[in-house]
Amino acid sequence: MRCLSLKSELSWLIGLVMVVTLAINLCVLVVHAGPRIRAEDETSVHLTRELVVTAIGSLQETSDPLPALNRFYESLGKLRHVDVKVMSSGDTGVPAPGHAGARNQGSVPGWFVDLVHTPARTLIVPVIIKGIDYGRIAIVSNPVDELEEVWSDVSWLALMSLLITSVIMGAVLLLVRQSLKPFEGLKRGLADLEAGKSNVRIEQRGASEFRAISAALNSLAQTLDHVKTENRSLVDRLIRVQDDERKEIARDLHDEAGPCLFSIRAGVVALIELSADANLDAEKIQKTCNSVNQASEVLQNLFRALLGRLAPRELTEFGLREGLMGLIKSWQVSRSDVTLSLACPHDLSILDEPTALTAFRVVQESLTNVFRHAHAAAARVRVEFGSMPAVSPDHAVFERNRSNADNVIDSKLERDSREKPTSTFSHRALPDQEAEDTPALLIEIEDDGVGISEHPKLSLGLLGMRERVQALEGTISIGKRPEGGTCVAAALPLPKDNEVDP
Repeated sequence: MRCLSLKSELSWLIGLVMVVTLAINLCVLVVHAGPRIRAEDETSVHLTRELVVTAIGSLQETSDPLPALNRFYESLGKLRHVDVKVMSSGDTGVPAPGHAGARNQGSVPGWFVDLVHTPARTLIVPVIIKGIDYGRIAIVSNPVDELEEVWSDVSWLALMSLLITSVIMGAVLLLVRQSLKPFEGLKRGLADLEAGKSNVRIEQRGASEFRAISAALNSLAQTLDHVKTENRSLVDRLIRVQDDERKEIARDLHDEAGPCLFSIRAGVVALIELSADANLDAEKIQKTCNSVNQASEVLQNLFRALLGRLAPRELTEFGLREGLMGLIKSWQVSRSDVTLSLACPHDLSILDEPTALTAFRVVQESLTNVFRHAHAAAARVRVEFGSMPAVSPDHAVFERNRSNADNVIDSKLERDSREKPTSTFSHRALPDQEAEDTPALLIEIEDDGVGISEHPKLSLGLLGMRERVQALEGTISIGKRPEGGTCVAAALPLPKDNEVDP
């Protein structure tokens, strides 16, 4: 079914209202035409009767009233709205009223006469002068003249109303067309946005509603352009990170694996030469074997470290708790000056692989930042089951700094942290029934270091954390602790098929 445009609907609606108004006015005029004609007939008949009675009375003192009476009869034919008939004294019948359209029959349509339906009225006045009966005068109402006046009024009203309606309709169509012109700009703007074009801006014109919509679409287009720019920048950074990581792996393999492989190969060649000698030197063989063993051990440790960076073995084989414990142990070996603690009060083995890997990467990146930038003496990691927090906009994790192209962490987190602690999720959660009913994995990393700066640049590690958490529809926040240091808090919603047993 084809739908009419808004312009057509408004035009048809206004036209229909005006036509209905015209029809109502005509109906009111026609309805009032009958009583108007009847009142005019009654008045005309009454005045004519008074005229006849007065004339007859004036002839009572005349010696020969017949000539004057004939002149009077002739003058009665010039009266409007009535027909006067003179009947002889021997005529006992009553003249039938003439049809309203008998005179000037073609001037008023018959359907209009039938619609008004005004019956003619007849009045008989006897002519008696000095006791002599000169006949009778029949006064018959004739509403043709009044009908012509009413019909003329109706015709002129219909004609003028039609002309005025046409003029108003033309003006309305022009006004509607001009008023709805901004729709074309909105349509083109939306089509450009759908096509993925950049720098789409819609001219703000027309009514206030159109201006508000145009402003909202311009803001949306600006946000989309900024998101596109950010995504391109993020993709470029991720590509550079991948390239840097590949270079780092290649450098490790070249600098560490290469000498080990060369040592192993040299040891094998030496063993071959020793085995070819008739006089076997056990001490040289043992020394060569030890050298090969040491090179193999170094190579094995190198591969284990590379595999741990790419895919933690403890995480894939034993679960998130063991993966985190292995991560903390590796940091404790290399940085014994920082005290680390891990709290996992729940069984984390039921977690699916994406959730567990995301949680591991959040903890891994957070601890990396602690050791690189925090200058902390202690750090604590806590991973447990809970409910998704309803985070207010003031706790937004990653906000865009409009004044420059760098992404920054919202400074409001610092002010909020002064008013209320951020060591647990319960302090940031808002009363929201839907959030409370959503099970989640809660991750929190705290340290007692120098704390995060007020306007830091987001590193690729923080961006990676954000992307990983948002990919699982989770939330993450970073802020200063009231007592000093930094707190990283993340919540990852759990799949519905996961049963969480505290």
